[in-house]
Amino acid sequence: MKKFSPLVAVMTARRPTVMHDLSAWDGHPADPERSGWHWIEDADGIRPLLWRGDDWPEQVDRGEWQDGFAVLSIQDLSRGRYHGPVAMPPRLAALFRHQALTWID
Repeated sequence: MKKFSPLVAVMTARRPTVMHDLSAWDGHPADPERSGWHWIEDADGIRPLLWRGDDWPEQVDRGEWQDGFAVLSIQDLSRGRYHGPVAMPPRLAALFRHQALTWID
């Protein structure tokens, strides 16, 4: 019997994860106009990072990645790998986004 993995459940919930050509990633997520969480792998391991797209409230912060309090540029992740968007339930995604916005204020 296989063990239940919450990570696999989160990654596969709602829609299948689309695998991308990992060797040719330019630092932008799929659908870069929309802010959202994406699986990124770099020297720190694989983790969800928040992309601040064209719909981000503060124009000056658009086009960057956020990892907690740290802001990462596209160049910071130039050697990283993109694994696709995080399939997160909408209420949870809204909560994370709200928390990220309150950290900025």
